[in-house]
Amino acid sequence: MHTPPMLEVRDVVKAYGGVRAIDGLTLAVQKGELHSVIGPNGAGKSTFFKLLMGTERPTEGTVLFGGVDITRLASFQRARLGITAKFQNVPIYQELTVGQNLFIPLRRHHKPAAIPTQTERLLSRLHLAGAADLQARSLSHGQQQWLAIGMALAAKPEVLLLDEPAAGMSPEETRDTGDIVKALHAEGATIVVIEHDMAFIRQLEGTVSVLHYGRLLAQGSMDAIERNEQVREIYLGTAGHH
Repeated sequence: MHTPPMLEVRDVVKAYGGVRAIDGLTLAVQKGELHSVIGPNGAGKSTFFKLLMGTERPTEGTVLFGGVDITRLASFQRARLGITAKFQNVPIYQELTVGQNLFIPLRRHHKPAAIPTQTERLLSRLHLAGAADLQARSLSHGQQQWLAIGMALAAKPEVLLLDEPAAGMSPEETRDTGDIVKALHAEGATIVVIEHDMAFIRQLEGTVSVLHYGRLLAQGSMDAIERNEQVREIYLGTAGHH
């Protein structure tokens, strides 16, 4: 039997006034896939992210999760189904410790006695081993982003949505973030990354979809995307310069 995609948008339009931020987009993410969505500013990436999360509803078209229509479901309902997001603005509790931040989502799935072990296990996956008792606000920007990813992971998602996870990071933190995302994918996670940092996307080595004016311009490996003349012209501004 054919397995439906884990996450899919079909013929989706999102219009603000008369302007279409998403213009008839069809895109599917398979179970266990690491799928990056890129595009220049104004391509519709953040709108696409909001449509997956349920913070925006499409003007037309359908959003599906495992073949089930979730177009009208609110964010919290999608979260219950297993769609978890890490937004660009980190929603961590600065006054609490790292461990306390993770305790909140972990307690939904684990008995209190098991939480310390689960916390350490999560932190070691996030390059934060031994940081449970540190105040969250004492972490670097990159470490705070990793903690936010950990909070999303603690909810045991079917799909993890990452909105510009490398934004504002040093080159070293960006590389480490790429390593974290790749390791999670290797464990079987289905991950969708919205990003504009090309070096970061290249590091991830997954499927890449390029949006342009709310439409799907190209899809494939990063190598194929970088060889695509249309993409180079629009995104990299390098067509004809070689």
